[in-house]
Amino acid sequence: MSDLRRASTRLGILLSTVRYEERRLLSELDRRGIPVARLDPRTMSFGPGDTAELRGTTVLNREISSQRAALAGESLEAFGARTLNDAEAVRVCGNKWSTYLRLRQHGVPTPTTLLAPTPEAGRAAVAALGYPAVIKPLSASWGNRVSLITDQYAAEAVLEHCAALPSAVARTVIVQEAVRPGSPDIRGIVVDGVCVGAITRSSSDWRNNVARGATVEQHVPDEEVHRLCVLAAAAVGATIAGVDLVERADGSHTVLEVNSRVEFQGFERATGVDVAARIVEAWTAEMIEVEEPV
Repeated sequence: MSDLRRASTRLGILLSTVRYEERRLLSELDRRGIPVARLDPRTMSFGPGDTAELRGTTVLNREISSQRAALAGESLEAFGARTLNDAEAVRVCGNKWSTYLRLRQHGVPTPTTLLAPTPEAGRAAVAALGYPAVIKPLSASWGNRVSLITDQYAAEAVLEHCAALPSAVARTVIVQEAVRPGSPDIRGIVVDGVCVGAITRSSSDWRNNVARGATVEQHVPDEEVHRLCVLAAAAVGATIAGVDLVERADGSHTVLEVNSRVEFQGFERATGVDVAARIVEAWTAEMIEVEEPV
């Protein structure tokens, strides 16, 4: 962390993997002549000697692992750093049940969702919601382990698989109302309280993840979609957020999930919006002036 010690205004970026998004962010900082220290959560042990280096640092959390992102974010804040997004927002967005509760508490429309810590609770939840329903793990990205349940046999198979997983957290799922499965969904990106745009994602698979090959196009500017994206980001406390929505049969929209470490390659390509520049502007606005020791 020697870069942190030398700088009078200090930025750090928390990451273990450099993807398109991180390359764009680092390139934008370089273009502006702003130094940044890379912090790898896999090697940070947060000993007493780290406090002086971390205090006053503004760290952008881009760690790919939800668990490491939450642990490192909490630790960074305890050692005097400011994080973006903050540790609480990262924790909430990393847990689909916590996200659902925040959205519901803040009046943001979201599909009916039930918690299922056991197969028995899962069966009851599916019976209550009816078919089709969606079963999701508490924490997952890119549509992994997300299942569309169309009948009792599919429900039993998925719940039986979950019951065999090694930890109580992995065995716990949510069962969610399926809203027009297979139809396109919408991804909006919010930076510092502003929805900078939205895209529509479509796929031959019912999961519209770009990582799974979904095609994207710019979503026609929609005041209601932008409003819901801003409300959802605020509900989970995220300064930077990717908000996923779907349109119901009656034309209204409902928020599915909120991502605190949003990927934006497809978004930039479809919209022409410079998301990296927007994030860097929000990030550098949070920089803390630090007095150099005499």
